[in-house]
Amino acid sequence: MSQTITSLLNKTKIDPSWSFSDKTRKDTAYITHGYHRYPAKFIPQIVSRLAEKYTRIGDFIVDPFGGCGTTLVESKVMGRPSVGVDINPVAVLITKAKITPIDPKKIEKAFN
Repeated sequence: MSQTITSLLNKTKIDPSWSFSDKTRKDTAYITHGYHRYPAKFIPQIVSRLAEKYTRIGDFIVDPFGGCGTTLVESKVMGRPSVGVDINPVAVLITKAKITPIDPKKIEKAFN
């Protein structure tokens, strides 16, 4: 590594709050986030913090590597329209399951 890069890295302040080390699996599996395991799945708190910091309600969020839909779920919760794509058809299916609302009346009817 060049001396300039090393110098910059040494001066960079690390914000430990981005480690989310206080979060448990239960904390990260709310809403539909706990439906399944997925490789390289990141915790929803990262998305919500980034969206809170860099967007406003109504801003459009795009996730070009959508994975299992964490960004789309958090966007929906935060009142931001979103679109995501992924090359993996399994990821797309999981995302659709996570973000498609079910009419409570249909659930009640099926239950009864």
